[in-house]
Amino acid sequence: MTDTTLESLFARSPTRELEEVQKVNEVGQAERDIDEFYETDSARKVLTELGEVVNSTGSQPRFRYVHATFGSGKTHLLKLIGIATGEIEGLETVAPKLSSQFSGFKEFRDRLNSSHIDHLVPLFMNLLDRDKVRDSTLSLLIYEELGNQLNYPTDPLWLLEWAWTLEVEHGLWEAVRSVEHDGMSIQEAAQDKAALRPWLYEALPEMDGTDGTPYATKDGVRESIEQATGRISTEAFTPDELVERLDRTKRYLQESGETYEFLIGLDEVAIYVGDQQHRYREFLETVDTLIADINPPILGTGQWSLRDMQQDFMGEVDPEAWYTNEIPLRGADTEIIVRKRWLRKSDSGANTVHDLLERAPDFELELADASEYTDVGEPVEAYPFREHDLWLLREVMQSLKKEDLEVDREYVQGRALLILVRSLFTSFDWSQKEPGAVVAWDEIYDLIERETTDIPGWAKDQIQKVENTTDEMGVSVAKVLYLLGQVDAVPTTKENITRLLVSSVDTDIDQLESDVEEALKALMEDNFVRTDESVQPQTYRILSKEIVEFWDQIHREAAGLPQHQVRYNIEDLLREADRGRLTADDSLRTRNIDGISDAPYTFRYTVLDQVDSSPEPRFDGVVARVLAADPDTIEESRTRWQEANVGDQGVEDVLIVIELSEGLRESIRHLIALDKLLEPGASAELRIEQQQEEETVEDEIEELLYGAKLYTPDHNTTRGTYLSNIDSVLADAVREKFENRKTLDTRLQEVDDARTLFEFFNGNGTWPFSSDDAEMLGVKTVPREISDGWAEEFLNDYAGEELVSGETVLEEIAGRRGKYLGTPREALAALLITLAAANKIEIRRDGVRIEDPGEIGRVMRRLSDIRDIDIGFDPVDIEGSSNLKAVYQSLRGFAPQGNDPTAWLSNLASWAEKNSSGIRNICARVDLEFDEEITLDALRDALEPGMAGGEPDDAVLTESPVPTQAEWFHKAEPLFEGEEPLWDEFNSTLETMRSLYPDAAITYKMEDAVDGSRIPSKESLTKLQTEAQDFRTSQISELYHLLTGTTPEGDSISELCSAVEQALLDQDIIVEIDTVTETISGVNFESLRELDEIAASADDISESDIASGNAVSEASQLEEARGLLEDQPNGPLYNQLESRYEELNSEHSDAFITKQVKRALSGPDLVTPSRAEALVKQADAKLQSEDDDEDDEDDDDQDDDGPSADELWAEVTEPGDGTIVVIDTEEGDR
Repeated sequence: MTDTTLESLFARSPTRELEEVQKVNEVGQAERDIDEFYETDSARKVLTELGEVVNSTGSQPRFRYVHATFGSGKTHLLKLIGIATGEIEGLETVAPKLSSQFSGFKEFRDRLNSSHIDHLVPLFMNLLDRDKVRDSTLSLLIYEELGNQLNYPTDPLWLLEWAWTLEVEHGLWEAVRSVEHDGMSIQEAAQDKAALRPWLYEALPEMDGTDGTPYATKDGVRESIEQATGRISTEAFTPDELVERLDRTKRYLQESGETYEFLIGLDEVAIYVGDQQHRYREFLETVDTLIADINPPILGTGQWSLRDMQQDFMGEVDPEAWYTNEIPLRGADTEIIVRKRWLRKSDSGANTVHDLLERAPDFELELADASEYTDVGEPVEAYPFREHDLWLLREVMQSLKKEDLEVDREYVQGRALLILVRSLFTSFDWSQKEPGAVVAWDEIYDLIERETTDIPGWAKDQIQKVENTTDEMGVSVAKVLYLLGQVDAVPTTKENITRLLVSSVDTDIDQLESDVEEALKALMEDNFVRTDESVQPQTYRILSKEIVEFWDQIHREAAGLPQHQVRYNIEDLLREADRGRLTADDSLRTRNIDGISDAPYTFRYTVLDQVDSSPEPRFDGVVARVLAADPDTIEESRTRWQEANVGDQGVEDVLIVIELSEGLRESIRHLIALDKLLEPGASAELRIEQQQEEETVEDEIEELLYGAKLYTPDHNTTRGTYLSNIDSVLADAVREKFENRKTLDTRLQEVDDARTLFEFFNGNGTWPFSSDDAEMLGVKTVPREISDGWAEEFLNDYAGEELVSGETVLEEIAGRRGKYLGTPREALAALLITLAAANKIEIRRDGVRIEDPGEIGRVMRRLSDIRDIDIGFDPVDIEGSSNLKAVYQSLRGFAPQGNDPTAWLSNLASWAEKNSSGIRNICARVDLEFDEEITLDALRDALEPGMAGGEPDDAVLTESPVPTQAEWFHKAEPLFEGEEPLWDEFNSTLETMRSLYPDAAITYKMEDAVDGSRIPSKESLTKLQTEAQDFRTSQISELYHLLTGTTPEGDSISELCSAVEQALLDQDIIVEIDTVTETISGVNFESLRELDEIAASADDISESDIASGNAVSEASQLEEARGLLEDQPNGPLYNQLESRYEELNSEHSDAFITKQVKRALSGPDLVTPSRAEALVKQADAKLQSEDDDEDDEDDDDQDDDGPSADELWAEVTEPGDGTIVVIDTEEGDR
């Protein structure tokens, strides 16, 4: 036992009072300021750049701005820069100490000594106290600091000006300072405002050296004071006046033969400016003037970037401007400041600590690889903490403070950690402990809990439960686990927990580790702690009250889940395990499998149920059934499935059997409940729980699927496993089931291949498929004809038929009696395109033959399009009359009469000549208004002979793409004909909509209709125009209805605008608006106010006046406000909400309903009266339920921080503004 205490080891008592925040011009503790300074890389950069600025003599602005967060040491650095100039009275000998200790200051001093400057006078001022300087200009503050540095009095201000004039013009200030008159010096007289002027009137005329000056007489002194008072003004002292005084002072000082410069330091510029633009403008003007006239070195500091302030206040940033000369400063980490400032040991104390740590066990932590800790390597400096402790404590505090905030890592920069460490020595009496004691982390938990509000209530509750359940060691371990759980840098291993619980250099760490291990086992048994065995070494974490209670909710929810929901989720989990192969239920897919190209297959699912003994027939693909259930159900269902599907009448081909254990089914139920109950804003801990649960279930499902056994109807034994054999079993089923299926070797490109095939059979193009494909289809590539194979077989099947529907043809590959079952769509499409190109069939749609090869290819892309066509088996000559007839009908709008193609051509020529101007105009407008793919150039060229009085060439008229362009002409003609074309009228309406209602849905529809990608129909444009007009009138009518409660009588826009204007004139709406805004904060009725002003003026209200603002929504807000402020038996609803909020915020500040009521009150959008009534009821229920349960300590089932069922239902039925509602339409499709 010794009388020595920890306090005796320190250079200064660790229980001393905290100093006030640093002030840049307070240098009374310069030696200590130097000892406590820690030079970072960024601080050296500041000093280097400042040295360059001071040493420069050119015209470039000598300005630098240092920005950093509060507590980063920028004021400390600026203060030391002032000391380093060597110009502060009484500290001239301290400057060399800075140079000897810190490389940055040495470089600064070296540059200063080598510069043209003999004296660099610091004019440093702290702008942090905005209230103190609110009535002074920045220029005047700098002038006052000049007075301070030259020992002029600055209060009152006229005395500063008077003394400055006295000195620079007559050199008499020092003489005045040394005079005594009537027993007083001027410094003493200045303390008594009433005595000051009489003292000057009498003292100066009697003083030596005033003869021949204005100060030789009493009247002269009085006049000089009046002149000084007139020249100085608190609110009007300008930058030009400052520059004049600095320049004259500099010239006066340099009369001694030495060079003087002023180093202007402006500390906390950002706080001085705040959110006031006029202050920022003043700052800009002051610095601009200083730079332009005398260009002194200027160093500013602040918490925010000056470039960002320029952007926010002025809107433009010149990258070359002086305000972009910024240097970011990263302060010394808080723990280093604590080491240097609070834990600094005396020389003897450092030796004692060194000896103590020499015999201590290894209690330093093992950190995660990703931790950002930089080893300082000074354990003596950190004592009684471990080397890592202060860094880790800052990380823990940072995590605790940002639980509900998004803040950067320097949030705890500054004094917070310092205050906490001091409290350890004062509140926990660590100053009186014996040397050798080490701060254990269970005591750090107690320190944080006592000195801050950062530890949440649930954590305190959990620790209290641990205290009631286990022993002292268990409590200590739980506290350490909670704190370590706030950070990722320190793995929560048994070893690290042990090291953090070391409380003395004499601790038996092996015994302590054994005690910790026993405590961890007990905590896990009592469900307070969980371990993660997947990580080595093994880690632990404490469960929060939220998770414990939340899992109780999960168990209840899981027990009540409907069976169909569980089945659906298991099915989805199975598909996710192999989404590349497994399909949606009964959805056909084709894929190359085990040497079979485009093998058609689908999967069906039976989950937690018996298989159907009469499955739905399917003929277009192999059907595999996934059976996932318990072992008893599987055995019975497998037998039933094989009996139902054996033989020629069988529907399904493969059975995949997956046994689901009871534990897995329970886990899936929990996962479903977890997804359902976990809110978007849930804690990270719950998110981790969810992720781990998902990963566990998904991994087990994947393992079960890959190991699932395969069966076929005719085999009682397994055909292998899903992972190893599913593709080969499916392939065997395809070969057996679809003996006559047809496939292509070459991937079909419908449109391009159709065009190529038509050219091929016309003797020009090449065969687009492989030779095997030609053989399968029955095409002899030389001499380009159909001879045998599938094509000949297909034609023979329909011999004698004139017209067959696409639906009938599709039955061949997907119907019950189809001849080519299992054939993919691509192969059938290739057959039909080939036959059409060879003119063996014709493709019709809506009774009209499709002549364009590209369009024929397009209709083969989807099964639904093939169903809509008809196949003709007696096609006419493609070069003959049908093409010409189709072109004629498209151009004229009706079919030609008779059967003479020559007469049709003659009629077309006459029509083209008569309407040549209109035809050219329409062709030109189409080129102008639509994308380059949509053009009538080929049609115009084909009609050109006719328009010139001749006769068009029938071969040209029927050659692709003229028929397609003729159809486009037919659609475009009604859009561009007449003196006022519909197209132009529509676009005029669209411009009006874009101008007045740019975000309206109808505006988007109109823009889409004329975006140039297609030619719209006349009917669609007319319909959209009508909808636009209806929308415009509905907006104005809605405003009138909201203002009056009635429907306007007029129909036109002008009549409706007049009705709104009259409604505003008839009602004193401004009084009502003022009443609402005075009562309800956050609401805005600027648009209605502007309309009311127009109504009261000589101008008429226009549609633009109404649409340009938010009048309709504001009128709706006003209507809601009426309901909220209407008298009720219990007072207006708004007042009721306010009173409920006060009670809720006092008693349940974190409750869900409290946040809902706060949002309803804070706006800017008002809630409906019905919503307000619901909130009042929910608030009353919450307040009443707490009263009823006040004494029931066991009622922990409901988390106070979570919403009740009623609150959740209110959220669903009456979502707030900004809520996104997602409607899943796929469920029905399944």
